[in-house]
Amino acid sequence: MHLTDYKVRIIDSTSGTAARTRVLIESSDGLSEWGTVGVHDNIVEASLHALVDSLEYALIKGTD
Repeated sequence: MHLTDYKVRIIDSTSGTAARTRVLIESSDGLSEWGTVGVHDNIVEASLHALVDSLEYALIKGTD
Protein backbone atom coordinates (compact mmCIF):
# COMPACT_ATOMS: atom_id res chain seq x y z
CA MET A 1 0.00 0.00 0.00
CA HIS A 2 1.22 3.49 -0.75
CA LEU A 3 -0.01 7.07 -0.62
CA THR A 4 -0.87 8.46 -4.07
CA ASP A 5 -2.25 11.91 -3.16
CA TYR A 6 -2.56 14.19 -0.12
CA LYS A 7 -4.77 17.31 -0.11
CA VAL A 8 -5.53 19.83 2.63
CA ARG A 9 -8.55 22.12 2.64
CA ILE A 10 -9.48 24.77 5.18
CA ILE A 11 -13.22 24.52 5.83
CA ASP A 12 -13.89 27.95 7.39
CA SER A 13 -11.04 30.33 6.64
CA THR A 14 -12.77 33.23 8.42
CA SER A 15 -12.14 31.49 11.76
CA GLY A 16 -8.40 32.11 11.58
CA THR A 17 -6.35 29.62 13.57
CA ALA A 18 -9.55 27.97 14.88
CA ALA A 19 -10.54 26.88 11.35
CA ARG A 20 -11.38 23.23 10.77
CA THR A 21 -9.01 21.40 8.44
CA ARG A 22 -10.05 18.63 6.05
CA VAL A 23 -7.39 16.22 4.80
CA LEU A 24 -8.07 13.97 1.83
CA ILE A 25 -5.78 10.98 1.30
CA GLU A 26 -5.78 8.74 -1.75
CA SER A 27 -4.05 5.38 -1.45
CA SER A 28 -3.39 2.39 -3.67
CA ASP A 29 -2.31 -1.21 -3.29
CA GLY A 30 -1.31 -1.49 -6.94
CA LEU A 31 -4.64 -3.07 -7.90
CA SER A 32 -7.22 -0.62 -6.60
CA GLU A 33 -7.39 2.92 -5.24
CA TRP A 34 -9.42 4.40 -2.39
CA GLY A 35 -9.77 7.71 -0.60
CA THR A 36 -10.27 8.67 3.03
CA VAL A 37 -10.97 11.94 4.83
CA GLY A 38 -9.95 13.33 8.20
CA VAL A 39 -11.35 16.49 9.79
CA HIS A 40 -9.99 18.27 12.84
CA ASP A 41 -8.91 21.70 14.10
CA ASN A 42 -5.30 20.46 13.99
CA ILE A 43 -3.83 19.50 10.59
CA VAL A 44 -1.71 16.73 12.11
CA GLU A 45 -4.75 15.18 13.82
CA ALA A 46 -6.80 15.45 10.61
CA SER A 47 -3.98 13.75 8.70
CA LEU A 48 -3.72 11.01 11.28
CA HIS A 49 -7.47 10.29 11.13
CA ALA A 50 -7.37 10.01 7.33
CA LEU A 51 -4.25 7.82 7.39
CA VAL A 52 -5.61 5.46 10.05
CA ASP A 53 -8.86 5.07 8.11
CA SER A 54 -6.88 4.30 4.96
CA LEU A 55 -4.79 1.63 6.72
CA GLU A 56 -7.89 0.07 8.31
CA TYR A 57 -9.62 -0.04 4.93
CA ALA A 58 -6.59 -1.75 3.36
CA LEU A 59 -6.50 -4.35 6.13
CA ILE A 60 -10.25 -5.07 5.93
CA LYS A 61 -10.18 -5.15 2.12
CA GLY A 62 -7.29 -7.62 2.19
CA THR A 63 -9.26 -10.18 4.22
CA ASP A 64 -11.91 -10.77 1.52
